[in-house]
Amino acid sequence: MPIIKDILLQFLFIIVPVLLFKGVWLDRSNLNRLDVQTSFVVLLSSISVILCMSFPIQFGEDSVFDFRALPIIITILYAGYIPGILTILVMIAFRISQGGSGAGIFLTIFTCIVYAGAASFWVKGWFSYSFRKRMGVILFVGFVKQVSILIGLFWIQLVKGYTTIQMYAHLKPIAEIGLLSLVVLGVVTYLMEYIRESYIIRIQVERSEKLNLISELAASVAHEVRNPLTVVRGFVQLLGEETKPNKNEYIKLVLNELDRAEFIISDYLNLAKPQAEVKDRLDITLIVKEVSALMASYAVINGIEIVTSTKAEMFIYSNSSKLKQALMNLMKNGIEAMQESGGVLYIKVEQVDAHIIITIRDEGSGMSKEQIAQIGLPFYSTKEKGTGLGLMVTCRIIESMEGSVQIKSELGKGTLVTVRLPAVP
Repeated sequence: MPIIKDILLQFLFIIVPVLLFKGVWLDRSNLNRLDVQTSFVVLLSSISVILCMSFPIQFGEDSVFDFRALPIIITILYAGYIPGILTILVMIAFRISQGGSGAGIFLTIFTCIVYAGAASFWVKGWFSYSFRKRMGVILFVGFVKQVSILIGLFWIQLVKGYTTIQMYAHLKPIAEIGLLSLVVLGVVTYLMEYIRESYIIRIQVERSEKLNLISELAASVAHEVRNPLTVVRGFVQLLGEETKPNKNEYIKLVLNELDRAEFIISDYLNLAKPQAEVKDRLDITLIVKEVSALMASYAVINGIEIVTSTKAEMFIYSNSSKLKQALMNLMKNGIEAMQESGGVLYIKVEQVDAHIIITIRDEGSGMSKEQIAQIGLPFYSTKEKGTGLGLMVTCRIIESMEGSVQIKSELGKGTLVTVRLPAVP
């Protein structure tokens, strides 16, 4: 019974920080950055590690085992290298402060290098993996951790001259508890994934409700507003023909503003229209090249160079006109972000596993975290005369194609937009 109590206590030390402070783990898109959120992740992980080491699982007279490696593995995979390394340093410092034999400290460092190295191998693409792959990877890392512990203990006992029977008696319970630690790791990971999935679904529902509200508004008023605007524009053009030349600037200004109103109404209508169901097998390379060619003149006018990198024969199942509209909106945003300073708009298309990845990177002023969080919401735009509807329409188009749009940006360093679409043979 005491060993069951110790195991449950270890589980409690790992799961409680995750549940109590789940908000810290929800959005870790910016990995390996020393900010307030990262510092809090390190603090939580360090507390879990220290508590696991302070109250280990007791078996036998002088044998102990703990789950200190589990918070470290979770931290590396979900928060990145830097938080993981900082947590490891805290763990090693606490282990040295506990004293004990040099062999024990050696075993701690050896096993830490093995499982931390294994976890680090998967960090870069962690959040792009499916739920099953993440579960498989984290259990594999946990298995590697357990094997490294057994190998380290076997070597130490071999050096000390233990007999085979003594080795078996000591290693057997550690192997059994190690398998139990894999179960604990799987349960904790499942709960974290469930929390993250619930958070993502809630955000998507909130955005969907806002989109539906705007769609209903667009459907009810857009046509009624567009008709009188068309009439007004026609009469203003007629007035321009009879107006004195020195007044033509005023006529031109009125026409420009009417065109802008027409553009905004068109965005509303695009948002309100049901998505086109006619889809074809398209070569994404040709689509990107066509859109880049269309945007080339606009880029030159603004002093921007477009650099495109693609590979031949990558196919998706999509609607050509809608996809072109979405890509034009994203490229236009990138060009306008560099209007004042100039620069290069980089466009890259590649296939990664079963997805086509389109990246559009500019060298503009970039955006803050707060601004990125608002991107895609109704009426939010970083541009002086923007409405936010263009990117909103773009996101809806990509989502209708079972794709996703991810935006990463830093102030003063530009913005990277990644469009992920399912590939077809």
